[in-house]
Amino acid sequence: MIDNRDQIKEYYGKILQGSEDLRTNACSCGSPPPKYVRDVLPLIAPEIAERFYGCGSPLPPALEGCTVLDLGCGTGRDTYVASKLVGSQGRVIGVDMTAEQIGIAQKYQSTQAKVFGYAASNVIFRQGYIEDLESLGIESGTMDVVISNCVINLSPFKERVFREIYRVLKDGGELYFSDIFADRRVPARLNEDLVLRGECLGGALYTEDFRRLMQKCGWANFYYTAIDPVHITDAETILKVGDIIFTSRTVRALKTASLEDREEDYGQTAVYLGTMAENKRYFDLSTFYRFRKDRPAFISGNAGTMLQETRYGRHFRITGDPSLHYGLFASAGDEVVPVSHESKEEVPRITLAMLEEECAKQGIKPFHERVGYPNLLRARPRLDTLQVNVGYGCNLACSHCFLECGPDRTETMSRETMAECLQVFREGGFRTMDITGGSPEMNPALAWFIREASALGQIIVRTNLVILDDARYAHLIGVYKEGKVKLVASLPSYTEEGVDAQRGNKVFAVVVKVLQELNSVGYGRDPQLALDLVYNVAGPFLPPDQSSLEEVYKKALKQNYGVDFNHLLALGNCPLGRFGKALKKTGKFGYFLKLQSDHFNPATVPHIMCRDQLNVDWDGGLYDCDYNHVLGLPIIGPAKIGELIGRSPMVRDIVTHPVCYSCTAASGSSCGGSLT
Repeated sequence: MIDNRDQIKEYYGKILQGSEDLRTNACSCGSPPPKYVRDVLPLIAPEIAERFYGCGSPLPPALEGCTVLDLGCGTGRDTYVASKLVGSQGRVIGVDMTAEQIGIAQKYQSTQAKVFGYAASNVIFRQGYIEDLESLGIESGTMDVVISNCVINLSPFKERVFREIYRVLKDGGELYFSDIFADRRVPARLNEDLVLRGECLGGALYTEDFRRLMQKCGWANFYYTAIDPVHITDAETILKVGDIIFTSRTVRALKTASLEDREEDYGQTAVYLGTMAENKRYFDLSTFYRFRKDRPAFISGNAGTMLQETRYGRHFRITGDPSLHYGLFASAGDEVVPVSHESKEEVPRITLAMLEEECAKQGIKPFHERVGYPNLLRARPRLDTLQVNVGYGCNLACSHCFLECGPDRTETMSRETMAECLQVFREGGFRTMDITGGSPEMNPALAWFIREASALGQIIVRTNLVILDDARYAHLIGVYKEGKVKLVASLPSYTEEGVDAQRGNKVFAVVVKVLQELNSVGYGRDPQLALDLVYNVAGPFLPPDQSSLEEVYKKALKQNYGVDFNHLLALGNCPLGRFGKALKKTGKFGYFLKLQSDHFNPATVPHIMCRDQLNVDWDGGLYDCDYNHVLGLPIIGPAKIGELIGRSPMVRDIVTHPVCYSCTAASGSSCGGSLT
């Protein structure tokens, strides 16, 4: 592990001048602090608060009279809050390696003591490394509580940190800290990226490695008290981290030798007496355990130990005989001893029933109820776009394709159905023909279809670019240019690594070659030959800001490859097809549905694409959008495109379902990119 502590000191001491300088929300994404902390925050000097970079609220209750150690205290926000909570008889030590931060913290010692009504400050600050507390004079078994706020991830020597914490804690003492965690091991290249490291992502611990490390350092078990998703909006950062899921977590680990590595059942119950001044009605031991005053609750042996052998013991009445064992305790420790969600069995196709069942589990409202205005879920009288899926055949089998297109798919729109599409396009007053599929180029009638359609209106073809390097299809570049076809090309990253991970080995090199060829005939440079690129998220998260991402793509592709394009479209993904199966297989299906519904944006609804288009599947079936024909939900009206010949497209109600949240989360997502 590279010792990058000097770089971290510079990042936090000189580069960052305030929390607004952070490039991600990782350092500010935790749960809101409890009321007893919020009540103290207005008493903290503004300069201290402005340079706070924490990711949670690691200040437990029942601190009065305690000795507290704050690791990576920075300018001292949490240190001073703890100073107030421990009272004049308590003591707080703040440790940080950054001279600039410690200098600000020390400047306010007498001021904060006066604000709190103390005769003298009960706070000491020491500059040094959290991996070597002994050199700072912190003796073994002297601390009641150790806190830390989004700092341990910055250390290149995490095992040393946890061993030192265990050493300085008293028996029954508590480690209570917030930090950033990852759902997999963070690659070395990201770990060594100074910005990602400084933003608390590069050094994030894989949750399972953290569990093993805690056991190695003395904690047989621990609990999480909060788990919050980290939402990254910085475009460059999103492309770097790929589909790693980061979470902000608050950890409660109590030092007692009686803990077991699993949650065992001894028939015990606990009653909270309501005697903590901060929490008279209830106390949360973990994300699983909420103890309400005077209400008995069944507990595991570990929970009983954590309550009885620590300062929390005087606030509880524990009953039961720990010599009687009843097996594993159901449900209590899911977050402590995680089970793998990986399955070696083939994941079934994602269906509407599966989506609705998961939404019910997650407490997600039906989409039409969430919108609340039926007129917003009705197609316009005059539609702009006829979207035509000309087949599912594709030269690639991309890992996130919701249509599950690929070389083995044979569904292909016939020339007769294409002719019906052309007639309906002409009679219905449509302005844009949006040709999509797997690879539209694999339909043998595509050149004819484009020549006929280009005489009627604007044509869009959605291409993966790679197929245009195939000699069998390369001539279509000339067809596109002749018909002034707007090309919308998938490019999930501007790096070789990012593209090849989603679409296959050596795909990126071919894509760049084709883009350069398209530029040479005018695409992306001639105003009449539009070339738009499409970014698709690589994992279960929301797309970044479209305009910011476009700047990043344009700069990188121009500087590195001389490639020009017009616009970048940032598309979200949906829990269908291969992407939906991947979510199911990794246990993130419900998480992703909840993420999208939690970020529902009402402002996107008037602009959703289904209100202004009609979708035609390869067999002529009519749908509101691609998602609906994957789910087998036809439009309310005629079943086939041929049935619209000689009649005007009628105003229709949109058929909605849980995947509609994919189009309306955050800035929204459609075939044309962001909606707001």
